[in-house]
Amino acid sequence: MLAFITMDFFQAQDNARKKSARLVFFYIAAVIAIIATIYFAIVFGMRLLISESNNPDLYFPIWQPEVFIGTAGITIAVIGLGSLFKTLSLRSGGGVVARSLGGQLVSPNTSDPQRRRLVNIVEEMSIAAGVRMPEVYVLPEEGINAFAAGYSPDDAAVAVTQGALDSLSRDELQGVVAHEFSHILNGDMRLNIRLIGLLFGILLLTIIGRVIVRIGFSSGGRSSKNKSGGVVVMALLGLALIIIGYIGVIFGRLIQAAVSRQREFLADASAVQFTRNPDGIAGALKKIGAATSGSRIESPHATETSHMYFASALRSSFGGAFATHPPLDARIKAIDPSFDGNFKAAKKTSIATEAAQTRASANASHPPRVPGTPPPLPAAVGAAAFLAAIASAEAPDAQKGAEILAAIPEDFREAARDPERARAVLLATLYDKTNAEAAAKQDAAVARALSTTERVAFIDLVARIETVPSWTRIALGDLALSAIRHVDARLINATIDAVDAFIEADGEVSLHEYALRKVIHRNLRPPGNPGVLIKACAAVADEIALILSAAARAGSSAEASQQHAFETGASAIRETQPDIALSMASATGMSAKTLTRALDRLDICTPAVKRTVINALVRTISDDGKIEVEEQNLLRAIAAALNCPAPVLVE
Repeated sequence: MLAFITMDFFQAQDNARKKSARLVFFYIAAVIAIIATIYFAIVFGMRLLISESNNPDLYFPIWQPEVFIGTAGITIAVIGLGSLFKTLSLRSGGGVVARSLGGQLVSPNTSDPQRRRLVNIVEEMSIAAGVRMPEVYVLPEEGINAFAAGYSPDDAAVAVTQGALDSLSRDELQGVVAHEFSHILNGDMRLNIRLIGLLFGILLLTIIGRVIVRIGFSSGGRSSKNKSGGVVVMALLGLALIIIGYIGVIFGRLIQAAVSRQREFLADASAVQFTRNPDGIAGALKKIGAATSGSRIESPHATETSHMYFASALRSSFGGAFATHPPLDARIKAIDPSFDGNFKAAKKTSIATEAAQTRASANASHPPRVPGTPPPLPAAVGAAAFLAAIASAEAPDAQKGAEILAAIPEDFREAARDPERARAVLLATLYDKTNAEAAAKQDAAVARALSTTERVAFIDLVARIETVPSWTRIALGDLALSAIRHVDARLINATIDAVDAFIEADGEVSLHEYALRKVIHRNLRPPGNPGVLIKACAAVADEIALILSAAARAGSSAEASQQHAFETGASAIRETQPDIALSMASATGMSAKTLTRALDRLDICTPAVKRTVINALVRTISDDGKIEVEEQNLLRAIAAALNCPAPVLVE
């Protein structure tokens, strides 16, 4: 059996960034090698041309600084511009990658049984892991494969091939999706996107080389003998670029293999931990080995994206030296040591049960529960348990996600998945029926933001919102946000304006509300690349003090208790930076503007800084020895606002 591993989310994010820096180093080394090769190709071509001229006065030295500098400049410009173009074209996130491969976006309220099953699995995993619901795509490919793409969970997309939907049982499909969620949580997607851009820049040399060769040979037929030498040089230059371009691609494949292979074993291990079911992912890998099409992807973009897939997207070459994934049998044996390598036997076994499994699970949104048995409820937890859950990639459990969704009434789930009613659901979860003055302002915001049909749905949902357990409302909001992203920009902007109006209606400044506001904003308007991240707590000392102060005031009305809770949290910051100055902010200093700015600034910190801040928040809120359900919701909202997964702890 595959040994369980403990993967720290924050450390994984830092490691992914370090791998990105290492990738840039290898890329620069490859570019230098390409420049040198092109230069010597030019020197060889010029010397050949001179030797054919029979002119003893002509001489072309091997070392020509001006030629080398010109060659380097042009090569760097071509590769750099090509990489920049490709990278910028992917800046919108994983959906761009999926669509470039022919992926079809799946609607959250799809009625197709296969796609409904896929969306349900992704929903369960998202809620269990505490991350934004990614876009879901289906690739028109016969091979059994999948990938996750994007710069961060903010713009992630999960794509699964039609072959996987046709061939895999629910458990096997869940194992594949869990594998891809590991890449989302561990920061692998950013590295994958950058690698696509870098490889395209190198491949561009091959494209240019083909154009030069074509021009050279086509003009050679019309050239005189006096121009034949120039045609030869052009043809040689073009051939050199083609060869050099392919050498660059080989280097790229080696980089892909070096970056990807070990990560696949780690992602397999995570999938076992996420699903608590080793047979799921092992069964999917066995079916790939048994399938005629295997895991191959026929898209012309498969080469540049091959490192992203669940299994190898390309035919093996050079004995697997350039393979981006470990051999199937090695991956299966790491999960199931008893596997004997007989894929045909696995195929026969799965065919006998596939129809029954599909009928039992295709239309089932969630695993069955004994009738009359209430869903498990979250309970007060200790600080250590919450920190372990928020930091460790071992914590997410798809079964917990299914239980949380099952606790939401079915009609609310259906409304949240419907783009025409999802905005009403989101606003219903934020509506304040206990404050007449605030409710009047919120009603006015509803009249501005929602259509007549949506307002009717909103009124009905608000009347029955008590039937939705309070501890599931974050998950319900996540479902609604996933569907709202499918409406046009005008409606999204109106939704954001309405959310702001709802939160400001009561005139109070609530850390929980403003954390939720940031979560909603980042879901509907994903932030771009922040560039240079803040690396020290001292640079955001004021923001940390403000957030700790707000958390301390939320937990108690007694001033002495608030001060003690603040100092408890501040001590966690001082453990990592003893000389940092932190003082509790006054109640008047906590305005909507300052809270929003504080959350925005903390969001662009490194994972290490975020870990320290969340640790301090947990200590502040658990100053009384435990974290109640509502306090868990507050912590989850803040963690989500800082783009850190925070799963619900179901007892």
